[in-house]
Amino acid sequence: MSKIIPILFIGILLSACGGMPADNSMPDSVGTPTSSVSNSACGQPSNWTIQYHRNGGFAGFDEFMTLDNGGKLTVKNERPPTDLQKTLSDDQVKAITELLVQACPFETTPDKGTCADCFIYDLDIQMDSRDYSIQASDVTLSKDLQPLVSELSQLLRDAKQ
Repeated sequence: MSKIIPILFIGILLSACGGMPADNSMPDSVGTPTSSVSNSACGQPSNWTIQYHRNGGFAGFDEFMTLDNGGKLTVKNERPPTDLQKTLSDDQVKAITELLVQACPFETTPDKGTCADCFIYDLDIQMDSRDYSIQASDVTLSKDLQPLVSELSQLLRDAKQ
């Protein structure tokens, strides 16, 4: 009997880590333009603003950042309490601009199930006359969107140090 309990416990843990099958009724892409302008021709934006929200993970993060093409970076968090502003260098702004161009039209991959400790990323991006709203997780980030999210996450970490 004493050997059954550890085996049962391991079985429960393994079943909790498995994902649910994808719901075929969900859209293939969560990243959608919210303006009537077609996003098929994403060019070099002259003006852009990113509102970035990252939450989840093992530690239960809930972080907010706003960044614009002028280099103004604002971070506001409740835990730990953070309210700061910083100005990025021209090179950093140029790098983010290039990542925006590469990621546009901001598609995500279909949801492949649950991920208990994944980060959830919400991005509201204004590029010139276009507005985009993107929600993705660690498992639904497309290969084009991942570098942008990675760089934004790094900027957020650096700003808080």
